[in-house]
Amino acid sequence: MPIKFDRPAVTDSAPDLFESLAALRDKAPILAKFEKAPLGVVLGSGLGGLADAIESPTIVPYAEIPGLAPSTASGHRGEFLIGHLASRPIIAMAGRLHVYEGHSLRDVTRPVAMMAGIGINELVVSCAAGGLNPQFKVGDLVLLSEHSSWLDGKLGAPPISFQQPNDLPNESNAASKCFRRSLNTCDPQLDAIAHQTAHANGFELRRGMYLAVNGPNYETRAECRMMRQLGADLVGMSTVPELLCANSARVRTLGISVVTNLALPDAPATADHADVLEVCERAADRLQQIVRAIATHGA
Repeated sequence: MPIKFDRPAVTDSAPDLFESLAALRDKAPILAKFEKAPLGVVLGSGLGGLADAIESPTIVPYAEIPGLAPSTASGHRGEFLIGHLASRPIIAMAGRLHVYEGHSLRDVTRPVAMMAGIGINELVVSCAAGGLNPQFKVGDLVLLSEHSSWLDGKLGAPPISFQQPNDLPNESNAASKCFRRSLNTCDPQLDAIAHQTAHANGFELRRGMYLAVNGPNYETRAECRMMRQLGADLVGMSTVPELLCANSARVRTLGISVVTNLALPDAPATADHADVLEVCERAADRLQQIVRAIATHGA
């Protein structure tokens, strides 16, 4: 069911979540016709091809929603796609916002908070990542068993967080959002569906700890050594704020990374964004199989 809430006080000039949600509902009347909780999906760099599997989607660009900015990153379309997948209502973010684009963590998490307000109960978050674990190969799919964040919250307002399962956050109370217990990144049931799908379709799923950094520059070799010593298997520039926002709304989550390059201290080549997008496109079919299986299970 959609989250119920009282109008919070807002301390800045940005439109509050009420205005954002009202605009989305106005531009996507199909939302009022959903009889089941929608599945939420975040499509990261180069993974927008999954959007083509959504049946007769209503497309709402972020730029048309008060409080949302258009995505400027290559490979990110910057729009909501709302429709059905395997008979399950679905809301997909075709592209996300990043701290390195100049957005605050509140801006970055607002689209996910909106999906929680609409009523999603499961969220699949996909992303491209550099592989720090020497056992990983380019093109591997990795479930995020753990995460850590070096994203700089001082760059703007803190991420949106829900205080109670049925509340939207009070955006004026930054302190209330600072001390929260992080829930599982990988919901056990969604994890099981993903592994069953991989086994049935003959591809491997790995697990690993994802480290989020500001970007937009890729990692130096010295940074790769330090990150690996701290236990990170993957490094990227997103994902963690979205997972935390969804977790705080008691939305069950599954994080999946595509290893698009090897971020190893002795790797002979450096990362190139065009190569990242190409690897993601090759991995899109496997990711689509997992998302479709989750949608089917909840249909």
